[in-house]
Amino acid sequence: MRILTGSLALGLAFAPWLAACGAGGSTDIDATLVFADRSDSEIARLISAAGGADMFQAQSQVDQFGDTFDAEPCPAIAIDGNTATVTGGCTRTDGTQILGSAVIVNPASWDQIDWSGGDSRYELHQLGFVSSGFSQTYDGFIERRDTFSTWDADLTVDSFGVVVRSDIYYHCTNPQSPSCKLSNSGVELVGVGGAQASGTVEIEGQSQVSDFTLVGVDRLTVHIAGGCVGWQIAGTDRRSACTN
Repeated sequence: MRILTGSLALGLAFAPWLAACGAGGSTDIDATLVFADRSDSEIARLISAAGGADMFQAQSQVDQFGDTFDAEPCPAIAIDGNTATVTGGCTRTDGTQILGSAVIVNPASWDQIDWSGGDSRYELHQLGFVSSGFSQTYDGFIERRDTFSTWDADLTVDSFGVVVRSDIYYHCTNPQSPSCKLSNSGVELVGVGGAQASGTVEIEGQSQVSDFTLVGVDRLTVHIAGGCVGWQIAGTDRRSACTN
């Protein structure tokens, strides 16, 4: 049983087809977070969420149950047409506890469902994974639309006791060298404050360059290239610099 921790490498890079469409997305997250008051680890967690890590981790956690060769009875999986319902409240043979539930409509990669195109939706209801004292819990939704070119999600993820909400909207163009835009989005350190998020992800072969701006009470700018995450809080000397 995998409990995924993921990375900033966006799953958008692996979408097989990309098409153009209009802008969209919206967020109710207010710009109330003071980045200068947060720890480096909290800032890294928010950057990761803005980069889509929580969204792709959540989808991967659910999609691992779409395997007909897995004889594991936990969690319970019910199929009704193009909809799969995953129900936890049980423990797998490897000792991993599965909590909560998920409903997946028209998934593209499930063996149990004959996908013939169209949009997919994942609804996670306090879906949790507990193993060796480590736990992750996911709550919210993910939508994949416009032939995989658009990702829209509003997820709250509790990982290592840090709860982050990512209300994000990505749209990509140009299948050969995908260019993805983050807009009308926000991230929130739950119980502390939020920031509005925007940015771009440019993918050329195996190379990926990302630039994000997170705006709370103050402003955090982020540049990611070559596996290095650099950031700076505007108006301060607080930064994480890349040396390569």
